Amino acid sequence: MSWFSILPASISFIETWVIRVFILLGVVAIGPWLLLIVYDFFLYLFRTATYEIPYIGGRARNRPRPRAPSLSERPSGKPRSFSLTVPGVPTAIEAAEETAEGLKKRVNRPGHGRGGSIVIDDE
Repeated sequence: MSWFSILPASISFIETWVIRVFILLGVVAIGPWLLLIVYDFFLYLFRTATYEIPYIGGRARNRPRPRAPSLSERPSGKPRSFSLTVPGVPTAIEAAEETAEGLKKRVNRPGHGRGGSIVIDDE
């Protein structure tokens, strides 16, 4: 690494350790995801290969052939509806309208003294 080092030769070991630390951080960040993808791939291959084997596979138990999950279709066969809004959460305009209606109801309530304080006379 002496040709591409930006540090003097006497302290180039720092650069080597910094490289090792970043490689370790990369393995820690990417490694678990990579292992899960590889595991999922081999599990799918195993299930597909053992489908035809009696007493182990799905054909002997009258199960459907394994297939990758679909993002556009539910397991029941109905299409999924994609929406960016969350049902039950009002939009900003709906929330403002509800607040205004609530304030109007509170102000127009019977028995509400409008226009100042009511003084009680003890005569």
